[in-house]
Amino acid sequence: MDILPVLKIGKLIVLYTPDAARTESMTLIAELGLRGAVTIMDGGNCYRPYQVAMQLRRKTLDISTAASRLFSRRAFTCYEMNTLLSSTPALNQPYLILDLLNTFYDDHVPTYEAYRLLKSCLGQIQRLVLSGPVVVTLAPPLAEERDFLIEQVCRQAHEVFLKEAPDCGPVQPTLF
Repeated sequence: MDILPVLKIGKLIVLYTPDAARTESMTLIAELGLRGAVTIMDGGNCYRPYQVAMQLRRKTLDISTAASRLFSRRAFTCYEMNTLLSSTPALNQPYLILDLLNTFYDDHVPTYEAYRLLKSCLGQIQRLVLSGPVVVTLAPPLAEERDFLIEQVCRQAHEVFLKEAPDCGPVQPTLF
């Protein structure tokens, strides 16, 4: 899943995978960190700085310079995600929003409230897209009644990358 060629100012890219593209995101963060500043907003506790550092180490000896270009922030609720996005300055750099909808899947948040907050978040994402590319990773909800949230985000995207879950069905072992 190579999305570097499509990352351009004014583009919203969505990566929809069963695991919210955890591995792919860390690779992308490392690659972007080698090129310049990156803002990472984490909604699902997906950001793995150690994994990013290991990938940076493979590509540069000056790991501290690349690591100093990575700015990360974390949201624990959908309310915090809305605040985090609205308080993020629009800079000429890429933005990665990891597992955006994770906090919106909370069953303690009424569906209408999740929808209202997501609309606000999407407005903030559109503001950020004007100054730099934005990559959003998504994972499927546990409850089907929150599927509409994914549709809302994908409708705003310029490009959507899908990665199917591997088929882990039962396998009959061979005898010989």
